[in-house]
Amino acid sequence: MIENIAPYFIAFILFCIFVEIIISVRRDKNLYEFKDTWTSLGFGIIGVVSRLLLKGSNLAIWYFLYNLTPFKIESTPLSFFILFILNEFTYYWFHRLSHEIPILWATHVNHHSSLKMNFSVATRTPFLNVIYHVLFWLPLPLIGFNPIDILFIETLSFFTAFIQHTTLIPKLGLFEYVFNTPSHHRVHHASNPQYLNKNFGNTLIIFDRLFGTFEEEIEEPVYGLIENPKNRSFLNMIFHEWKKILKIE
Repeated sequence: MIENIAPYFIAFILFCIFVEIIISVRRDKNLYEFKDTWTSLGFGIIGVVSRLLLKGSNLAIWYFLYNLTPFKIESTPLSFFILFILNEFTYYWFHRLSHEIPILWATHVNHHSSLKMNFSVATRTPFLNVIYHVLFWLPLPLIGFNPIDILFIETLSFFTAFIQHTTLIPKLGLFEYVFNTPSHHRVHHASNPQYLNKNFGNTLIIFDRLFGTFEEEIEEPVYGLIENPKNRSFLNMIFHEWKKILKIE
């Protein structure tokens, strides 16, 4: 499944990045920086490979739990809609806890370490979270959802979040009330005090509104971390927060 989608999506990503670079140059927006972009793409390549390599083990864990439960939910349009909402709920807490728990943040911080906001930042995936990512989705097969359906919805939602990483798309009117738009996600990537730890949603923004973590984009976002690492080598971008936790210079 992922193997079938991935090549087309990678081509779409590269096309969007190319178009955004052209627009940035022609409008003198300075949206891209060479080293930063290659760091993001490096994370993306490792992230895609990691997801592909661990797809089998993730499915095996989910199938083990799925076979334990006497409840089996038939794949129908209604069940896919319910699964989509539950996946959004799961992602919200996975993402929120990845900001609130230091050990999880040490991995997730990779995605927030760019000083830019552009389509290449979407590829800056915190690939080390594949170690524990699957655990957050364990309740879904136990409820009775087919693991293949879970993987399909989770992967599709993961891919659709790509379009949120841009400054070129303005606010989208009524869509802002339900969906996690580029405006909402710009807030999430900003280090402005009022924007910290806000807008955790994946495709939807409804759980942020429900649980009090929603913030509207008003002040211009400043991207990056509160304390940005001076050493911006690829390896340091991966491990700089771990080094801080372990007090390694």
